Amino acid sequence: MSPDEQLELLRRFAPTLHFDALERWRPGPVDGYLEHSSVRDGGKHVLHGTPPAEAAMREHGHDYKAQLNPLGNDLDLDTYRRSTEMLQSYGREQDLAGAGVAYGRVAPVGKAFFLQYWLFYPDNPCVLPPGRHDGDWELVQVTVERDGEGFAATQVTLAEHGKPATHPVDASRRGEGPRVFVAVDSHACYFKQGAHPALLSDICDPAGERGAKPAVTLLSVASDKRDWVHWSGRWGLDRGGGTRLAISWHLKPTPWPLTKLNKAGDSPKSPAHQGKSWRYPRVFAGEGTVRKWSTVQLQRLAHLIGFATWPKSSPHVEVRLATTGNGAPTSTYVVEAGTAGHFLRRVAFVSIAFFEQRPDGKRRGLGLRKVMPGQAETFEIPHEGELSWRAAGYNVLRQRGNPIPRAAPGTQAQ
Repeated sequence: MSPDEQLELLRRFAPTLHFDALERWRPGPVDGYLEHSSVRDGGKHVLHGTPPAEAAMREHGHDYKAQLNPLGNDLDLDTYRRSTEMLQSYGREQDLAGAGVAYGRVAPVGKAFFLQYWLFYPDNPCVLPPGRHDGDWELVQVTVERDGEGFAATQVTLAEHGKPATHPVDASRRGEGPRVFVAVDSHACYFKQGAHPALLSDICDPAGERGAKPAVTLLSVASDKRDWVHWSGRWGLDRGGGTRLAISWHLKPTPWPLTKLNKAGDSPKSPAHQGKSWRYPRVFAGEGTVRKWSTVQLQRLAHLIGFATWPKSSPHVEVRLATTGNGAPTSTYVVEAGTAGHFLRRVAFVSIAFFEQRPDGKRRGLGLRKVMPGQAETFEIPHEGELSWRAAGYNVLRQRGNPIPRAAPGTQAQ
């Protein structure tokens, strides 16, 4: 199959991505990330000539301790402050009206073709600070087989936090790509919207917003494997607890017991170092068809508990422009949130995502702010276009309520 034929096949079966109403990112090309990132070796020394990073990644491709540093500093690694800085640095040219970019790969195995869509996000904010990390690779895999003169999709596999989930394709949808729901902040992919229990509850509520297909570009792989696809290091500075222990003990790779400590907080490896999903796509899909009975029961229990405790009532939220004594223009806004719910359903804090509609027609994310119920906070939110926001309340269990309808500053939402 020629590269043109591969690209045509990948574009035909590309997934339609549905994003949560509060999501500020779309998957994008790695070019800008690599252009502004320096490379640190295992001794945390910045390699000469970086940034840009790509030449050093080719030259030092086997240093598994190496890391990309996308911001030029290592401050606030586990805080929303760093996520805000990442969004300001790498989210400016993203258009939230679309679905970004996917790197496509065709892996033929037997009579089947495994179409892989690799999605890169510069930041993984997560719900809790210890779970955030620089860089984020996600995967959607579609299995297709020849059907007469064409192709038909038979299975779809999603990497839900690295653990595959495989569903057969309904006969009525075998000629098109799947619908995929992207969880807010973690960017994990799921087959349906709503809350999905994991270590923390993932949620994707598009709140009526339509999905879109990402632009697909063919993943370019060097014959000598000296490229960013096969680079052995990590795409950020953050390391989970298990990885940090393994490096300090000079273990390669991180052994299984310690990987259990890396449930969150670890900057990802390159696609070619993602294990079975890259080397054995058929095995990866097969593992996703079998879910342990205990895992299924725990998920059902988590859903049952979740329905009993999630915040049903949405708080009253107001965003208004701060006034100045001389009437000069300002980008300072006052955000005020009311109380809602009782006991475990009580809203403990409100997250407000800010967006702007730019003059060129693009819509982009500006950042996320938190407000405690019953309090008013003042934030500086520079913007070029029309400002809007979406909000949602969280309880003490970090369960989220329904998104509050989008509004412009000076208006209220309930």
